[in-house]
Amino acid sequence: MFKSAISRKCKLTKCLCIIQYRNLSQASTKIKENFFSNKVEAWQIHSYGDLNELKLSSTHMPIITRPTQLIVQVKAASINPIDVAMIKGYGSTVLNIMRQAKKLNTGIEFPLTLGRDFSGVVVAKGHGIPNDNIQVGDQVWGVVPVEQQGCHASHVIVDENLVAKKPNNLSHIDASSILYSGLTAWSSLWITGGLCYKTAIPSRQNNRILILGGSGGVGTMAIQLAKAWNQQVVTTCSSDAVSLLQNLGADEVIDYKESKCDDKINQEGPYDIILDCCNQGTDEIKRKGYLHSTYITLNSPLLKNIDEHGLVFGAIKNIGDLLKYNIPVKDNKSFVKWGFFAPSSTGIDMIQKLVETNAIKPVVKKVYEFDDLPQAYQRVSQGHLRGKIVINMKN
Repeated sequence: MFKSAISRKCKLTKCLCIIQYRNLSQASTKIKENFFSNKVEAWQIHSYGDLNELKLSSTHMPIITRPTQLIVQVKAASINPIDVAMIKGYGSTVLNIMRQAKKLNTGIEFPLTLGRDFSGVVVAKGHGIPNDNIQVGDQVWGVVPVEQQGCHASHVIVDENLVAKKPNNLSHIDASSILYSGLTAWSSLWITGGLCYKTAIPSRQNNRILILGGSGGVGTMAIQLAKAWNQQVVTTCSSDAVSLLQNLGADEVIDYKESKCDDKINQEGPYDIILDCCNQGTDEIKRKGYLHSTYITLNSPLLKNIDEHGLVFGAIKNIGDLLKYNIPVKDNKSFVKWGFFAPSSTGIDMIQKLVETNAIKPVVKKVYEFDDLPQAYQRVSQGHLRGKIVINMKN
């Protein structure tokens, strides 16, 4: 009888183990199914061409492969001219070399997701990110380097040092409009233009800066940054944007369509820095006679030369282009430099502090829904914007 009871108990235990194993197996299968069925919606291109290459795709959730990476559910993202240019293949030679060097892919260039700056909510993070820095559920803003898969998607993976907690005084829409253009203006003026050391010298403050095309994304950020650094700002725009730039703090706003525009610009000079946000070009500036020490253009030929001439001959041409305008001559001792978007945690920190004190304000031209993203790209490609174009994600 005792043996019979033990036998029945063993059979019962065995049955319970089998049931538990089956339940665990089913649960494990369900978790795997949920993981692999967790899709991301993204606007991607599968080849270079025109805006018709943009296709809405469903792809797998990005996977964290480094301890300092995190995944953000994107709430809003902006569109920048670099996104439109990359659809046409701009910079593809150098960017593919960078991707291979960083082992970002296995040599497969496409599909490619565009988008550089975003605002959203952290949904996953690597084990190397301390909780006192960023936690899952935090609202953040950030940027994505140009060689990486972008943020015109429901989720984006990015390194911790290019993400910060979103300023409380900004909505996701407003936050997503600032960092790409802000970091481009910051690196152009603070680094390339040397304001990082000039502003530390009292005698070098209140210099005059000419910002050509001040009403666009970079221009509106450059005006506000320069004023925050105690510089005198002269800027140009069309008549319908004059009041906007005055409200941003510009000391003198000149309508570039006026017949005596060049005379007014020259009267306000000479300038320590000219920041060209409208691609007038070095030769045109020289022809107009704008007196200045440093001319900075955002239309660098670096990537274009390598795209057209290859890595070696493109690099040689870049050196030639740089020397062409920077050999001092008797009637022209100014310098020509190139401004770039610089994904920098230092720049993000500086911009964040200025935003939180209302020294920098967002300028948003129009908001498009995620499903209408190709229309937003079309609007950016047309140019003459007053601020930024932003995408409102549907998640």
